[in-house]
Amino acid sequence: MTHTQPMPHTHLITRPRPPYTAFALTGLAAALTLLAALLIGWVAPGLEATQQRFVAVLVMAAVAAITVAVTRRDLLTSGRLHPVLLVIPLLLALAPFAPGLKDMGLEAGSTLVIGYLATGIYEELWFRGLVLDTLASSSPTKAALLSSGLFGLIHLTNIAFGANPAITAAQVIGAACFGVGMAALRLRGVTLWPLIIIHAVTDIALQTGDITSTWRWTLMISSDIILLTYGL
Repeated sequence: MTHTQPMPHTHLITRPRPPYTAFALTGLAAALTLLAALLIGWVAPGLEATQQRFVAVLVMAAVAAITVAVTRRDLLTSGRLHPVLLVIPLLLALAPFAPGLKDMGLEAGSTLVIGYLATGIYEELWFRGLVLDTLASSSPTKAALLSSGLFGLIHLTNIAFGANPAITAAQVIGAACFGVGMAALRLRGVTLWPLIIIHAVTDIALQTGDITSTWRWTLMISSDIILLTYGL
């Protein structure tokens, strides 16, 4: 009697899964953001576009935190600090502070800090946490590029809050480049917490650093290019 050898499981384990979940999570984030824009505009039509965006990002930060805590709490504790890997991203994030701080008042400054901290929490937990994790069976390069491309595309929802379409298109590209650097750090074992801080500091510094609009764009573009190169 012949004996049939069982099929090895390694092929099934290592075969990349279709990125349906990554697309679904991005679609869900986009749908929730657009729903928030609709509801905020209906409930508080007098709010300015930036204020509406502020409320929406607070909601999305809460959604991301709750989703991760309930479904993938291990993402909050996985990884290490890896300080050496964080030096370049942190220096890039702090660069706009070099000339000093703008004099914008306590209320405006506090609002910016809270809003961009919420942005860092939402976008890192969602895209470098949940979305990137669903691509774990793909190659690191594919996972970083796909998750970052989706991260860039989610910024199209800013148009719902009155953002200029041309500027938003540029932001999509810049965010994707930024995302490659952040995804690479995560894939190299960096915990999510420093990524949240670097993300928030990057946005805060660009808005509160005492730099001209020309320098702001120069720093944004150069920083995104460096992070893209650093990630690849």
